[in-house]
Amino acid sequence: MKKILNITAIVAAGILMLTGCKGTDAPTAAQTEEREEKATVEAASEEDAESKEDSKVIYFSSGVSGGAAWSQTEQGFWDACEELGWEGHYLAPQVPGTTADMVNNDETAITNGADILLLALTQQDAFTDVMQRAKDEGIVLVGTATLNEIPDATIGTDPTNLGYTVAETLVEQMGEKEICVVTMQTMLTSEQQNIQVAAFEEKLKELRPDAKIVEKAECNSNASTAQDKLSAIYLANTGANCSVSFDSYAGLGAAAFVEEKGIQEEYCVIGIDDAEEILRCVKNGTMRCTIAQHWYDVGYQAVMLAKTISEGGDFEKHNDTGTTVVTLDTVDEYASQKGFDLSK
Repeated sequence: MKKILNITAIVAAGILMLTGCKGTDAPTAAQTEEREEKATVEAASEEDAESKEDSKVIYFSSGVSGGAAWSQTEQGFWDACEELGWEGHYLAPQVPGTTADMVNNDETAITNGADILLLALTQQDAFTDVMQRAKDEGIVLVGTATLNEIPDATIGTDPTNLGYTVAETLVEQMGEKEICVVTMQTMLTSEQQNIQVAAFEEKLKELRPDAKIVEKAECNSNASTAQDKLSAIYLANTGANCSVSFDSYAGLGAAAFVEEKGIQEEYCVIGIDDAEEILRCVKNGTMRCTIAQHWYDVGYQAVMLAKTISEGGDFEKHNDTGTTVVTLDTVDEYASQKGFDLSK
């Protein structure tokens, strides 16, 4: 009887083991696919959450939209935003360089919850309060084309270095000729450009003490205005035989002026910036050369600099994007690097 009971127990145990094994059968293909889809959705949700956490709302409050120089800065800004997956906003006044509108745009950025604010300055004292409010709100602040100390950092062409470069380039282009020069900038009230012009005067006096500054003029970023003013100065028998530009359109207007008068050989135009139309002036001889400020880099690198600051990385307070002097000898190669075909 005992053996029969043992056999019965063994059979019963076997049945239980078989029953238990049936509960751990491998999942069907449909079940596996469902589980994989669920895992993929969960992973994507986690990645999306992390992405949103890393994303920033960044505003660029500029002094102008479009134009020979700032259009490149704007493009650099958008390219960097796209690369980082950031929400970007580019603001500019309707009338270029209008300080009150620029300050209002800065206020808009703060009100709309900007994490980062890139801004250009005209009259720096006018921006002090709004910059301080941005800092108090914890907004990362990067100044473009300015050396103001309030922002976390600044980026752009160093104004003193630019002024020195313009003077050195003019002296090189004029050789032993007499120098009677007209300086032209956007507005005579532009503090940043006044630093550039002062540095130009300082270096010119050092290199050519005999040089004469005939007039300091402004064009409000309008080539026709620049052309008309230079023509009037020239016709007034001031002896002006060259001009230097601290605004893209000052150079373009000067090139149009010498072409109209047919005085390319006797009147030297030093342009500024590297838009395609400016490089064409160098190519056709209405401009002796132009001094490129790398405006695309200003927009792109400003975003990357802000990223470094927001992540607590190491950075320089003031960042000079430098300049390149483009002459007839180098213009084709330079244009090619920028994707321009000057042969058309």
